[in-house]
Formats: sequence, structure tokens, C-alpha cells
Amino acid sequence: MRIAVTGATGVLGQEAVAALVAEGHEVTGVTRRERGVPVIEGRGASAVVADVFDAADLEQAFRGHDVVINALAKLPIGMAAMRPLAWREDDRLHLEASVAIAEAAARAGAGRLVQESTIFLYPDNGSDWIGEDEPLSVRNQAFRPRVREMRAAVDFAQGGRTAVILRLGQLFGRDPQTTHALKATREGQAILLGKPENYVTLLHHRDAGRAFVAALQAGSGFYNVGGEPITRRRWAKDLGTEAGIEGSAKFFPDLTQAIVGTRLDVQRRSLRVSSLRFMSETGWRPTIGPSTPGWSRM
Repeated sequence: MRIAVTGATGVLGQEAVAALVAEGHEVTGVTRRERGVPVIEGRGASAVVADVFDAADLEQAFRGHDVVINALAKLPIGMAAMRPLAWREDDRLHLEASVAIAEAAARAGAGRLVQESTIFLYPDNGSDWIGEDEPLSVRNQAFRPRVREMRAAVDFAQGGRTAVILRLGQLFGRDPQTTHALKATREGQAILLGKPENYVTLLHHRDAGRAFVAALQAGSGFYNVGGEPITRRRWAKDLGTEAGIEGSAKFFPDLTQAIVGTRLDVQRRSLRVSSLRFMSETGWRPTIGPSTPGWSRM
């Protein structure tokens, strides 16, 4: 298949491109800047420079492609995420670019759209499992870009087209966010939110890349994609092991956690998310977990 990938120079997008190329697909990576071209070509794909906020520009880039995969995101690192303006670019990508991408994909004649999303839209559910039918907790204005993005993907799934929305687990691996967390762990700084007994559902970037390939077989709908949920206490221990320290990563004090704001408050939620639907329909399975030695270098 001919597949176009937006966000192809990001950590997630690069993994998607590499996994698709490895499966023999003809892949075009979309980048907003010329300096992104060698990054994409280094993953074995062709590159095209296009404005992701311009539907007409994107339509031209998507012409002749069977599938469009949107992996755009720009997350702030560490506690910088407490500043509202730090989310401005990420918000715009989800609120405006994702809509332009869905509209352009439809006009260009693509039959399938695969849209990256997140499990952090679910409410805290304690130790109970969370499936795709669990109502979302997105009433706060901060979630408006993600909601608009989902609606654009759903609108795409008309006229015989297919839209697959992947609610990805908390990503970890060889990325700036995880690198920051490991460095802070080595330095004895607090990095974890939530309670130790709360659940977290993790997803390694390499497995996320493979999930985009698996999504080519899925029917229209929402799918959770993550590994086996573990407690945050266990995640703290695994972070400590990977960081090479004795002991575990530290949690922020309760007082600090009470003032982190909506953006980071989602990371306090207990999310024991089931990916059974996606695994059953596509055969995808996670291969790298937080106990896998050297996961931060993979």
C-alpha cells in the first residue's frame, strides 16, 4: 500500500515509518521543514514538505495514497508542562492540523485514516478495567483539541472510508520525555504523579510503531493500545532499575500534586486499560515492557 505519515519526524512518527517500510509498504513521510527530509529518508521512506495546517497543500501531498496516518504531537518536557502556554503548539496540531489532515485525506481519495489518540482521555477508574466503551472524561476546555480531532476522524469514516483511532498508552522508550525522567531519577528528583497503588498502562514507542501497521487491518472505530497495566509503584521501581540506581523513582509530594493543573492531573489517574479488542482484531501484541532490560536504548 501507499501510505502517507504526518508527524513523520517525531519519535512516534519515525517508529511508524520504520515499521511500515519493514512490512514492504511504500511510505511518504510529511514534514513541515526541509531539515526533516533526511530524517524521513533515513528511515527508508520518501519525504514531502507540506504545511500541515493547509488542507489544499496536504491534499496534493496525499494524492495517490491509500492510507493516511496522523502521528502529529508536540508535548512539553517535564514540569514545563505546568505552564499553559507550553501546550500551545500541541493544541494547535490537534485542533487545526488534525482536522486539515482528515479533510485533505478524504478529498485526496485515501480510503483509510489512522489517527493517534491517548488513553489519558479516560477517567480515573481505580483498579477496574477500562475498555473502549468507557465514557471519556473530557469536559474541561483543555481537552477541546483532542475532542475536535476525534470528531474529524469520525467524519472521515463516511462514504465507505475507514477511520481507526488508536488510544495509545503512556509512551516510553528512547524519547526526550523518558530521557528527562531517567536523568531526574538518577539525580534523586521527584518525577511521578498519582498514588503508588494507581495503575498505569505503558506502551513502548517501537510497539506503537508496530500498532500503526496492525491498524491497517482494523475496522473503523476506537482501539486501546498498550501493554499489561502495572501499578505506579512497579513503574517507579522499573524506572530506578533502568536509571541504574538503587531504589525507585520518587513521587511528587501531595501538596505539589494538588497544584499541577488539568494538563498534568490526567497523569494522576489510575488507568488500567485493556487492549484486548485491538489484539483480538489485528493480532498485535506488545513486545517491550518496563522490565525489559535496556528498554530506554531500544
